[in-house]
Amino acid sequence: MEQLKNGVFGKFLELDDVGHSGKLTHCMLLSQVFYKDKSKMVFRVFDNDVAFTEDDFHSITGLKIEASDYSFVDDRDNRLKKRYFSDVPKGLKVEHLYKFITKRSRLRDGAADDICDDVEVCDEDVVKLAEIYILETVLLGKDIKRNISERNMKIIDDPELCSSFPWGSYCFQELIDNLSHLLKTESVKDKPIGRIASYTSLGFPFLFNVWIMEVFNDFRQYSIYEDRGPIRMLSYSSIGCPKYDSLCDDFFKKTITSVVSDKVEEILREDNNKFQIEMKTKIKDNRKKLKKYVKSAVK
Repeated sequence: MEQLKNGVFGKFLELDDVGHSGKLTHCMLLSQVFYKDKSKMVFRVFDNDVAFTEDDFHSITGLKIEASDYSFVDDRDNRLKKRYFSDVPKGLKVEHLYKFITKRSRLRDGAADDICDDVEVCDEDVVKLAEIYILETVLLGKDIKRNISERNMKIIDDPELCSSFPWGSYCFQELIDNLSHLLKTESVKDKPIGRIASYTSLGFPFLFNVWIMEVFNDFRQYSIYEDRGPIRMLSYSSIGCPKYDSLCDDFFKKTITSVVSDKVEEILREDNNKFQIEMKTKIKDNRKKLKKYVKSAVK
């Protein structure tokens, strides 16, 4: 456990109650200004532009940021997968790793009646597999059916490479790529006009909430805040939020200028047109069914 705590993701084990406010995230996304520069997210607040950047992510997490190319590891063998998941024919999924870890935990607890322990796991590999799990499920927020990145596994399997890898840059880009497209996903576009859109945020949105509260201190009232030093995420826990209407009325409608991109406006127009066409079609079909029913009833 000490080895894991002292590793690159050790600080994440110190977090307490990392729930996040989806309502706060949504209100902030409605204020997004879309730029060609994809290395940051920009929001218009109090008539000023504020940016969520790599440097902010580094201050929040303590993870290294740097421009670099590690594609050379793609040519390496995935030793961890070959040794512990040789029975998985295709892509290794999060659920495979979860089952493997929980099985080993039960073995250590003595509940081994229904568990096949055919591969011995050394302490170093236990730590590596735990780090992969933290990265894939916490920082990247992957669903259990998603594949685990083979490149990430290979990097973590090399201690020297893992410690030098810019995990901050990598995780930040994954997070903002997801956040930037949340309002343009098919799940949002498919919602009938007038309904509240729902979507699933990947990555680690708790960190985005922390950034919002760092920039706008008024929102700290919705979390348990205690200054715990330079790694800012450690200062926040139990993030909550008022009702959506209250959040909009008390803060965003008064202080934040909602900037909706041309793309989002286009989605809304398309959604409305689609809704109108579907309604006309349904009315036409219902009339045909009614006429058919009336004729049958008369006979």
